[in-house]
Formats: sequence, C-alpha cells, structure tokens
Amino acid sequence: MKKTKLIVGLLVVAGCITAIAASKKNPVLMTVNGKAVTLSEFEYMYHKNNQQQVAEQPLEQYLEMFKTYKLKVADAEAAGIDTTAAFIKEYNGYRNELAMPYLKDTVVEENLRKQIYEHMKYNVLASHVMLPLGKDDAENDLYKNRLDSLRQRIIAGEPFDSIALKYSVDPSVKRNGGSQGYVAVGRFPYQFEDVVYTTPIGEVSEPFTTPFGWHIVKTFDRQPDAGKVLVGHILKMYPQGADEAAKAAIAAKVDSLYNLVIEGADFEELARKESEDRGSARKGGKLPYFGKGEMVPEFEKVSFELKPGEVSKPFATRYGVHFVKKYEDKPLGSYAECRDQLSGYVESRGDVAIQSKVEQLKKQYKFSLNNKVVNRLKGETQLPDSLDTAFIERCIASTETLFTLDGKKYPVSLLGESLKGMGRATGSVAIKIIDEKINSLVRTTVLNYEKDMLEKNNADFGNLVREYRDGMLLFEISNRNVWEKATTDTEGLKTFFEANRSNYRWDTPKYKGYLIETTSDSITSLVKAELATVALDTMAQHLRKTFSKDVKITRVLAAKGENAKIDSEVFGAAKVKSEGRFVDYFVFGGKLIAKPEEVADVRGAVVADYQNYLEQQWIDTLRGKYPIWVDKKVLNMVK
Repeated sequence: MKKTKLIVGLLVVAGCITAIAASKKNPVLMTVNGKAVTLSEFEYMYHKNNQQQVAEQPLEQYLEMFKTYKLKVADAEAAGIDTTAAFIKEYNGYRNELAMPYLKDTVVEENLRKQIYEHMKYNVLASHVMLPLGKDDAENDLYKNRLDSLRQRIIAGEPFDSIALKYSVDPSVKRNGGSQGYVAVGRFPYQFEDVVYTTPIGEVSEPFTTPFGWHIVKTFDRQPDAGKVLVGHILKMYPQGADEAAKAAIAAKVDSLYNLVIEGADFEELARKESEDRGSARKGGKLPYFGKGEMVPEFEKVSFELKPGEVSKPFATRYGVHFVKKYEDKPLGSYAECRDQLSGYVESRGDVAIQSKVEQLKKQYKFSLNNKVVNRLKGETQLPDSLDTAFIERCIASTETLFTLDGKKYPVSLLGESLKGMGRATGSVAIKIIDEKINSLVRTTVLNYEKDMLEKNNADFGNLVREYRDGMLLFEISNRNVWEKATTDTEGLKTFFEANRSNYRWDTPKYKGYLIETTSDSITSLVKAELATVALDTMAQHLRKTFSKDVKITRVLAAKGENAKIDSEVFGAAKVKSEGRFVDYFVFGGKLIAKPEEVADVRGAVVADYQNYLEQQWIDTLRGKYPIWVDKKVLNMVK
C-alpha cells in the first residue's frame, strides 16, 4: 500500500514539474530526483555525444547512459558538493570566462578586426608634434588650442619638421624632426595609429590624445606593407664615446668577418663566436621576424632589400657595424591566418565592442536614467569643495531612484558607495566625476544583469554551462565513490583480489624479489655479507643506513625479456654492463612465481577491475535511491 502511494505521489510531483517547467518549444523530457531535464538539454548532450562517436549511438541506448549520468549528478547534489566554497569558486570563474563573448557586440568586434586588417595591408609615412597631457581641463584646453594654431601654421606652409623641432616634447624629435617613419599596425598606441591611417596623404590631423600626450599628425606617403623578414646579423658595437678612428677599427674587424663568410665560413657559427649582440648570437645571429618600423632605418633598409640566401656588405648604424644574412620574406597572411593576431589588436583598443553591447542591452531592458535627480546632485556640487564627505554621506543615505533597468529600481546610495574615498571637488571636475561614476555603475549593472540572464536568454550558453557544472559534480562524486576509493581501500582490494584470483594469470613465470646495485664489486661483497645478518622485511632500510649512497635497492617483478639485469641473474642471459654510479648488481630474496600471489603483483589490473565493480554497485544503489520519470511522448520529439 505504501509503495503504491509513493509511486502515485512521484507521478503527481513529476506532472506538476512538467506543468510548471514545460513550454511548447522546450518541454520537460524527464525528472531525476524531482529535478527537470528539458528536451533541449538532452538533445544538446545527445548530439554532442554522437559527434564524438565513430557510429551514431541509438537513442534508447544513450538514454540509459544519460540517466546514469544524471543520477550521479543528483548524488553529488545530495552530498552538497555544489554548495562548497571550492566548487562555487571554480564554477563561477568558468562561468564568467564563458560569459565574456556574450557580453560583446560581435558585429562591432568583427568590423573592427576587418578594419585593422585593411590597415595591415599598408604602411603610412607620418610625422607628429606632441605636447604633454594637461593636469586639468583648463590645461588640456590650452594644449589643444596651441596645437590648433600650430596646425594652421603648417597648413599655411611652414615646414612640419621646423614646427616639430621647436614645439614637440617627444624626446626623439631632435633626431627625426618628428618623423615616425612608415607606421604599421601594432607599433604605436591605437589612438595614434587610427589617426595616421584615416588622415588623407598630405593633410594634417585635428589635435587628439593618446596616453602619452596631445598630438597632431601629418601623413606623407602610403605604400603596400612589405610583410616581415627573417634575418640574422653579426654586430661589432661601437665603444662608448668612440671617435672616428675607433669606428674605423670596428669597421675593419667586421670587414674581416664578412670576408670569412664570403670565403665559405659558416655564418651561424661565426655569429655565435663573434657577434656582440649576445641575444641573437646564441641563436646563430638570428633575430625574430620583424616588419617595417621595428628596426633602425639603416638595418631595416638592408634587411628588406636582400633576397633570401643573400649576405649584405657591412654597414653602420648608431649601435655599431653589422652585416646581415637574409633567410625568408614573409608576406601578410590571409584574414583567417591573421585572425588571432587581429583579436589581440582589438583587445588593445579597449572595450568598444563591450560598450556597444551595453548600449544594446540598455534599450533591450528599457534602461532609464533619472535625469532630474542626477541634475540636482550635480547642482549640489557647484559650491566650493561641495563634492565632499557630507555630499557622499547624503548620497549613501538616499533611497531615491538613480536609474531603472528591466523594471527594477537602483538607488542613489549606489552612487554614494562608489564615491567613497574621493577627495573634494567642485565645478566641472565634480560634474565629470559624477558622470564617470554613474556611467561605470550603469555599465557594471547592465553587464551583470545580462550575465545573470544568459541561461534564460541563450539556450546554447545554458547548455554549455550546465554541462560544465554537472561535469565538475560528476568528477568529484565519482572520485569519492570509485576512483579514490579503489586506490586507497587496501582491505577492499585484497578481498576483491582473493575473490577473483582466477581472473589474473600470466603466460610466463615472473621473478619476484629484489635487485641490489652497488658502486663496486668490493661493496657487493660487503653487502652480501651484511645480508646474512638481517631479516628480509628490514633488509632495505638496514642496507641504505649502512651503505648510504653506495647501494640501490629495487623491488622487482619481471618476466624474461622485461629487465636485462634480471635476465642475466635469473634467466641465464649475459651480464649487462652497467652505466653510471652503480656498476655491479645481484638479485636477492626472490623466486620465480607462475601466477600472482598478492594484489601488489597485479595492482593495476586489480584496481581497474575494482573500480568497475564499485561503479556498478554505486549505480545499482542510485537507481533505487533517486526516482526517474521519462515522458515518452517528449522522447519521441528528439531530433
């Protein structure tokens, strides 16, 4: 009677869960211990399993595997594994990492990759004038206006290099007159690079900022990117403060080395011995692949003009005198080949794709900023030093709505918390601080909200995260009940072995005993004499204590042909010549056995079989412990 009531009760519960969780698009396929498994989750796992199989697994067969999988997960949940701090930390770390691609505007990201790839096809000859970043808005306005006036002078005809030499704070200007050479992707801050590539040839850009300062740029030429080259070089460096005579002496040394190579000497070997660029000398003179703009102009020019296999004549740079061997020209790869590199460049450009996603989500979740409250707060900061501790405390205590997202109200107190620790401010600085804090708060809130909603909004994400979570639980509960237990349960292993001895056989006998190796035949004589005085169970410890590093004791179990030293001592093979410290050896305390005597003789096989035994016992227990209900109609919907 009780059993009948239990079954009826379970069916009622299962029916309720189905009614609550099911939808026309994604009905509940089964419940395991009262927890629903939807059709989409099962299909995801079923198709993934079949992709990994040589032949497609029949649905009914996979269903039984899936039931067992879910029973184990249910057992892990019942054991509270999913509530431990270690599990939660690992799971949340993985989930956050997995969520990142879903928190970006992938269209914007892909367009940016394509834009950068188009830039990679060309190099642009450009010069700049740089002024420092200001300490405040007023100083930044001053530098911007100064660059505006310099720009007008250049447009009116004043030489760019003259203006750069007089006004630019870039330390290299004295050497290059502001020229940055041919700019290539990835060589400069992306703000600088973008302006260089978007400024028409011959024109001067509007003032702009990078993390290093304020700039204006003039472009002079545009040429196809030459790709990268692989070269090696031999360098003799100029001594510090070298005069013309010292430089001539260096040049003469390099000429002699060059002549040796021309006469047939090995370039790489000579580079290892003679080059004073020790980093590349260790590699036979080879440098990493490099493109235009990465080396000093003289070195770059020679490297790109050579043909593969050619060796240049000696030439000078500010570092000393070199000659170069060319190995390879490497043109720009296809878009697909460069994709990983392009993704890195996109990352360096900050969070353009994330911010675009934030704007999309704000519309999706009907974000609304309470401008009336924000404007009042800004107004309260316009008296001297009025963005102060008292202002922040008022914000923290406020329950007024700062903004709403998906119908949920977020209070001004959140802004107050984010302002903690701020110094006093007023005027435009205070307004800027408030705007930045609100923007940051909104951005974080929107992204976190979407992250929390991902399983609901994206079935693929939900299935992937669930698979990972269940996999973590499955590993830990299996380790507890099967894998770890099988290796540590000494008594259980022994009992299992004794009950299944007939399953463990050998085709040929094995020698079971000890191999004792020594550092000389005289030590061997002493060890053998000592062995006559000690018991077998204390033998190893006694010998190691008595002879220290002059003896090596190994417990062995080997058939003929498995160990050359055992073969020579037991199976009549020739003596093996030992290498290393241990030059002599003999066997002790052993015998030939036709079949395993104990677990240790076949431990690997016994442990594997014991694991299978424990697992089957565990599965049988689970099937009786946790109820499973399957909706056959929904099962027929599996595609």
